Amino acid sequence: MPLTQAPPPTRTLRTADPGLIGLLGFAIATLTAQLAHLGVQNESSVFWVGAIFGGVVQIIAGMLSFTIGDDFHFLVYNAFGWYWLCMPGFLLGGELGFFEVAGPARGVFTLMFAVLALLFAFPGAMHNSVLPITLLCVSAGLALQSVTAFGGVEAFGAAGSILLIAASAFATYMLIEKFIRRTMGRAIVPLGPSWLRGSRDPES
Repeated sequence: MPLTQAPPPTRTLRTADPGLIGLLGFAIATLTAQLAHLGVQNESSVFWVGAIFGGVVQIIAGMLSFTIGDDFHFLVYNAFGWYWLCMPGFLLGGELGFFEVAGPARGVFTLMFAVLALLFAFPGAMHNSVLPITLLCVSAGLALQSVTAFGGVEAFGAAGSILLIAASAFATYMLIEKFIRRTMGRAIVPLGPSWLRGSRDPES
């Protein structure tokens, strides 16, 4: 009886996690913008960093999340990616004096995304502890900055910038956790337990 040769083992193709570049884009763009808001640097870097890292990179991450059926990150990265493409347009309009968006109009736009971040925090709380904390910092920070845009004191905007810098730090923390786990196969950096039941996916 002839010997049958065993078929070669099949290699499963693993896709990269879009959250790696999504978190990177969010962290860099948010930190750059808030340092400008606090007067540490001028707004020139916000235009380019916001458009590329905040806009293009996060939109790419969102669309890649779509290809793997990740509805949550598809919506979150796309929402804030398009937000960051609008912000350089606001800066450009202010510099050139056309289609300028300022005052209450800027406040309404910022407040809409503060509400979105708050809504995103609820499904985020089904994943781990750090993700909803990050989204709550984004929501509170944008809400405070919208108060300034509506004519409130500048201190509210500065407080909002501090909260958004904290959100950038939390995003960097989640990026480190994800990178170590994906490349080393070890869950070394803790993200904390989920706050709500409903998802077995601990991803950030």
